[in-house]
Amino acid sequence: MDALFVTACGVAGVVVGGLLDPVGQQAAGWSRAAEERDRAEREARRAERERVGIPDGAAVADGSAATTAPRRVPDGVPDGVPDAVPDGVPDSVPEIVPELTVDGPVAVPDLSSGVADTEPVGLVDEPTEVRHLLPSGRSSARTVGAALVTGVLWAAVAHQYGRHLVVTPFLVFEALAVAVSVTDLSWRLVPRHLLYGALALIVPLFVATSAVDHQWSHLLAAAVWGAVAFALFFLVWFFVPRGLGFGDVRLAGVIGLTTGYLGPVHVYLAFLGGFVLGLVFGVVLMVVSSAGRKTRIPFAPALVAGATIAVLWGGTLGQHLFHSGS
Repeated sequence: MDALFVTACGVAGVVVGGLLDPVGQQAAGWSRAAEERDRAEREARRAERERVGIPDGAAVADGSAATTAPRRVPDGVPDGVPDAVPDGVPDSVPEIVPELTVDGPVAVPDLSSGVADTEPVGLVDEPTEVRHLLPSGRSSARTVGAALVTGVLWAAVAHQYGRHLVVTPFLVFEALAVAVSVTDLSWRLVPRHLLYGALALIVPLFVATSAVDHQWSHLLAAAVWGAVAFALFFLVWFFVPRGLGFGDVRLAGVIGLTTGYLGPVHVYLAFLGGFVLGLVFGVVLMVVSSAGRKTRIPFAPALVAGATIAVLWGGTLGQHLFHSGS
């Protein structure tokens, strides 16, 4: 194997990894800000509905809360008069509020989210999240680590596939693998900007490789496996949304596409390895930290690690697993 080519790819990987890490952090910040805005808008709408006494699912007109029953207006009152009342009824009725005297401090419900926090502590069975396994934002140590890991992976891919065009989409994938692993460990999300950017490079490179090698069936297989992986993970996310993030669904599609170009055995090994590594990662977290059985862990690092194993050694592992007994 050409040592100069492997070394050059390794050095290029260090540079790309060092440049991509802050880009991934910025993309994660954008995604988190968008999530917070959406959450704040939902909470504000829910608080407004509860303030006017409209249950969830009631009809809302023009984006504002409205009662489902029409208001009855006496005959002869023109439209647009909001407070028409029969004769003899005073224009305003004083509101009678009973006086409540309490000795000692008064517990005030938390209305910051629009709902009183009346649930006793310890009775809410919500899954928790593992956060800040890596520092977010600017971190020289994290950036250097991401750059070195990317360089090692690029050198390994160059050693495996040599001087061939097919090496390029896998180099892009390994750079993506490191970036999304870091963002998932530091922000607990997989930015879609990184995934879409990687796809914008991987797909044309696979098309070019198929054209050079006249292997269009590999390109078709990649598209099929990418769609299958996305669909299966989407079903899991749809029925168990708290157990899987939609970023993992998108990532699964990219993994299915990338490994599907190599064959179904590589797809199988990629996701098998991802689930096994995710299980091991979760057990380790439970042992070394206070993480419980319902704690949600970052899943992207395990998924891309399984995919990397399939890209680098999928052929050898497939022969040992499926042909050793034949």
